[in-house]
This record gives sequence, structure tokens and C-alpha cells, in this order.
Amino acid sequence: MVLITVGSGTSGVGGVVVASAGHSTVQTGGAVHLSSGEGTASSSGAITIRSINAGTSGVSGMLMFSTGTSTAGNSGAIELGSGAATAGRGGMVLITVGSGTSGAGGSVRASAGRSTVHTGGGMSIASGEGTKTSSGVVTVRSANSGTGGVSGALVFGTGSAKGGNSGALMLGSGAATAGRAGMIALTVG
Repeated sequence: MVLITVGSGTSGVGGVVVASAGHSTVQTGGAVHLSSGEGTASSSGAITIRSINAGTSGVSGMLMFSTGTSTAGNSGAIELGSGAATAGRGGMVLITVGSGTSGAGGSVRASAGRSTVHTGGGMSIASGEGTKTSSGVVTVRSANSGTGGVSGALVFGTGSAKGGNSGALMLGSGAATAGRAGMIALTVG
């Protein structure tokens, strides 16, 4: 095992660990690679990146994953995904936020990029294709309420427009070549 640790502080902040690749003035800067070990007969190793629990009067540390800015091209992408599986299911990607016992639960927000000269970035949510059977389901719902509240609202809306048409809102099912087209059902409780 290779262990890298820094000292703790009793009257100040704990020590910092910084890992930085090399700088280049004429070529691409150096890369940083972090990978677990291969298990040729079993599972590969796990990689855990987390902040430690907070003390009695603070908050747990933030995790920040970000690419740098760019002045003459696209900024870097962030890719989060699991590997393919040949004899099983592909790995799941799970994003969750913590619950709150004395306040509101944490929020999840996904926003596409803004542009001052072109169309803003798009956002797509799609289920996986099933080449031999059904494709996956996409579920958008609010959770059940407690004993003294209401369940959360679902809001689907387009933005306003100052110099043209506002965006359309489309709801539809796909075509079927050997069966009936999917049904659209709107119901209330």
C-alpha cells in the first residue's frame, strides 16, 4: 500500500494535499490519471472520492468537479459514466442528495450552458435502447408527502420570448410498425 497523509491541526486548519500536473507554454499541459487496480480473476478496485463528516459546528466539505475556462475554443467536457458489460448489466449511475432533519432536503439542479451569441445549450434525458426487447422507462415524479403537507408539483414550461415565438411544449408517443401506438393518459387523483 502507498499512503499519503498530512498532519492534523489543533489550533488551525489541517494540512492540504495538492496534486498538479505540469505546465506547458507551447503544448498541452500534463494530465493527471487516477485509476484503480485491475483484478484479472475478480473485480477491479474501487475509487472513493469523498469529504469527511463535519464536526459539531460546521458543514462537510464540498466536492467540486470543474473544467477550466477557454478563450479561443471549447472548454473541457466532464464525462460521468459506467463501463459496458458483456455478460451482465451495465453499471448504474446514481446521483442523490442528503436528507435534512431540521431543514429542507438538498436539491438537484441540472442546467445547460448560456450563450450570448448563439443558441443556449440543450438538455436531453433518454432511456437506454433495447435492441431485442423494450427500451427503458423514464419516470419523472415527485415523492409522496408526509402527514402534514402536499406532494411536490411538476412544472413543465417554456421560457418567454422577446423577439419571436416562445418554445413549444410537445407530448407524444412513438410510431409502431407492428402494433398500436402508445397511449397518452392524463388523470387526476
